[in-house]
Amino acid sequence: MKIFLTQCGYMRTLCMICCALIGGFFIPIFAQAQGGNTLEKRISIQFENIKLSAAILEMGERLDCSFVYSNQLLQTEKRVSKKYTNEKVADILMQLIGRRDLKFKASGSQIFIGLKSNKKKRISGVVTANGTPVPGAVVAIAETAVVTDADGRYQIKIDAEEQTYQVRVSSIGFKPFAKIVESKGEGDVILNMAMAIDEQSLEDVMVLGQTEVQKIKDSGFNLNTVSVDKFKNSTRDVNQILNTTTGIRIREYGGLGSDFNFSVNGLSGKAVRFFVDGIPMENYGVGMTFNNFPVNLAERLDVYKGVVPIELGADALGGAINMVTNKGTKSYLDASYSYGSFNTHRAALNTQYVNQQTGFLFKLTSFYNFSDNNYWMHSNPKYDALIQVPDGNGNFIEKSVRRFHDQYRSAMAQGEVGYVNKKWADVLVLGMLYNDHYKEYQTGARQSAVYGKVNRNGDYFMPSIRYKKTDLFTKGLSATAFMSYGVDRYAVVDTSSTTYWWDGSVRSSQNKHGEIGASTPQSLTNFQNTFFLSRVNLMYELNANNKVSLNQNHSVADQKSDEELSQMQFTPSGQTKSIWGASWQNNAFNDKLKTEVFAKLFHFGLNIGEVTSGKNQRAAQKRDYNKYGLGLAARYAVTADSRVRFSYERAYRLPELLEVLGDGVNVIPNPDIKPESSHNLNVGFDMTKWLDNHLYSLDVATFFRNSKDFIYSLPAGSTSSQFMNEGKVLVYGGELEARYKYTDLLEVTLNGSYQKTKQNQQYIYGTETPRETYGNMVPNQPWLFGNFFLSVGKNNWLGKGTRVQFDWSTQYFHSFFLTWEAWGSSQSLNVIPTQLLHNAGITYALKDGRYNIAVESKNLTNELAYDNFRLQKPGRSFNLKLRYYIH
Repeated sequence: MKIFLTQCGYMRTLCMICCALIGGFFIPIFAQAQGGNTLEKRISIQFENIKLSAAILEMGERLDCSFVYSNQLLQTEKRVSKKYTNEKVADILMQLIGRRDLKFKASGSQIFIGLKSNKKKRISGVVTANGTPVPGAVVAIAETAVVTDADGRYQIKIDAEEQTYQVRVSSIGFKPFAKIVESKGEGDVILNMAMAIDEQSLEDVMVLGQTEVQKIKDSGFNLNTVSVDKFKNSTRDVNQILNTTTGIRIREYGGLGSDFNFSVNGLSGKAVRFFVDGIPMENYGVGMTFNNFPVNLAERLDVYKGVVPIELGADALGGAINMVTNKGTKSYLDASYSYGSFNTHRAALNTQYVNQQTGFLFKLTSFYNFSDNNYWMHSNPKYDALIQVPDGNGNFIEKSVRRFHDQYRSAMAQGEVGYVNKKWADVLVLGMLYNDHYKEYQTGARQSAVYGKVNRNGDYFMPSIRYKKTDLFTKGLSATAFMSYGVDRYAVVDTSSTTYWWDGSVRSSQNKHGEIGASTPQSLTNFQNTFFLSRVNLMYELNANNKVSLNQNHSVADQKSDEELSQMQFTPSGQTKSIWGASWQNNAFNDKLKTEVFAKLFHFGLNIGEVTSGKNQRAAQKRDYNKYGLGLAARYAVTADSRVRFSYERAYRLPELLEVLGDGVNVIPNPDIKPESSHNLNVGFDMTKWLDNHLYSLDVATFFRNSKDFIYSLPAGSTSSQFMNEGKVLVYGGELEARYKYTDLLEVTLNGSYQKTKQNQQYIYGTETPRETYGNMVPNQPWLFGNFFLSVGKNNWLGKGTRVQFDWSTQYFHSFFLTWEAWGSSQSLNVIPTQLLHNAGITYALKDGRYNIAVESKNLTNELAYDNFRLQKPGRSFNLKLRYYIH
């Protein structure tokens, strides 16, 4: 496979050799490149029961050199007998002496034997070409080699006492070079290196593979790839990191474990799909969401906006979030624990063992979350968000109180066992996941509805199998497959005949109804949901410039429920989804233009069971939908470090069980809800450039969504909400992100998003009657928000191998109305107010990141925070986190 580069050196077209091949192929080449080093010479020699000192002397005579060492270091009287054939001098010495703590150094006609130094110094920097980072370059010093990351950065450690050393750099399509470096003292060294394109060798370069990050960045999809490395010492969860990304707004209903609404470029709710390593999150049950996943479990977060590739196999109308975990084949251990305000405990253990000889793999991923969520609630008359309690004299007073029934607990453990890097499979792994959860409900859809006993508790288990193989049956054919079956069992408990005020005092007792609603009797509803999923991805490389892919994703979800306390009767309900996808990828104009054309087929079957009594009665229904979608994603390289992109998709999104059947607590069923569809269009420009130690990055994008039967959530009284269809909705806007980074010392990011979501249905269905809300902004939707992030850090400030880092982040979002503009006024109190929230943290790392401690504060200025109407979020909090990481 040949790569053709333009005269200017279009660096983004270079493909990085996968790490396994680099480690197995290039590093030995570097070791052999030391042809002039006596220690690297190969000799054949035999010793027959002679002293070690005599054996070393004999080697010196053979090599025409002398050895310098202390008798105290070696057992010179030890007798040795062994034959060596064509082996390196260094290897022979290591075997003869039998000590791993010694080092050998050749200088002229002498070889010095001494103890290795425990002190290390770090050589780090960026490898570039024409100002653009070179990922996948091999940087080597002596026999130690590393590979540059996606930003061209590397870090390598050598003995601190080394004053002069040779640095060698090599990468496909570039001229290899070596550089002699002199550095006095034991301090770390920053060494940036520029490579030159090898025009002659490019004609014979074989492309052996690309990293996933490179493939994503080179595609035409409108996406952000968020690396979480810099957040792994923080107490943030996955949602809190995503909430700082352009175009994303996450609206939480409370503290840890609360429900949330996720919006990407104006489309929200289930229009946005969530994945873990490409597996849909809806198959993980009600107790598993991104706001209870610790950041330590993630490696990166891929955010697709509006247009989603077929590989995810999803009916994602508004976008998709894929959390990618560590799928490497090295052993590691990552353990952390944090404690914070509101009696919040969070622990995570993520470990993997891989036997490099046999390929055997064992992996354990687990976390535990607990919080009382007993933060202060404050009365806010300005927005009619009152906290009133009786004063004992028949009157009510406004008072600040603590939440008293909002405890949350969740735990997850997933074990995987299998084999990697075998002839018959790159990956074959069996897994078992278990999740346990308990959640108390303090409020309904608004904080005026106070609960004191309502809760949900349950568990979930899921066996699974995953498989991956490159060159399956024939060269160029790659396959990945996954299959799982999950059982989600939980109960919604509303058995109390007592209602409560905000201070926990009894409002009324001996009621004939539960807390959720005056027309709903006490209930204890048991749910059992089952989820079956199978997905297959096939990709075939036709030639250097063309690939075709096929994807199939089939899922079946069934729901059974029974009511223990009332006469309400349910019959089983379920849904079936099948999504097929096909794509063609093409590279043209010397890889400057990358294009992907794709098509999708959606089948949706819905079986709604009958409810014969209770508040939400319904008849049995069956529905089937078949929809077709298509799309295009393209990216063109304007220069070596700047690109323009374009993407379009005719997308569909099929309703979920929650939207159709409700959740038994705060979401009312709507069996008449219809699939939504949209024309999604994105246009963007991005630029990334290294100048010496300075990184400059800019991303600008605009988007357009024309949606039909738009699904959104509206409050239905004070206790519940319901998902509804809106005939036609138009969404448009833009976003910008600018980033600056100076080595490992300073990083600054600023982003902003503007979006308008307008009702575009001019007439009431089936009539000529104009809709008075035509052209109005869809209510309860954020439209202007942004983020600022600052990080300042210093290596070795408090000692060798240490790092101190300070982080500051600010979030802003503008006020928006709860109801239609045509039905309200500028003086309306039905508004979510403008807010400016600040977070800060400081991290101290020891032993090159093995031991870490972090202190953080969220909502540092203790602002009254609202994501949703009259639902206050937590005030100021403090958290302490301890983390141990070894790899």
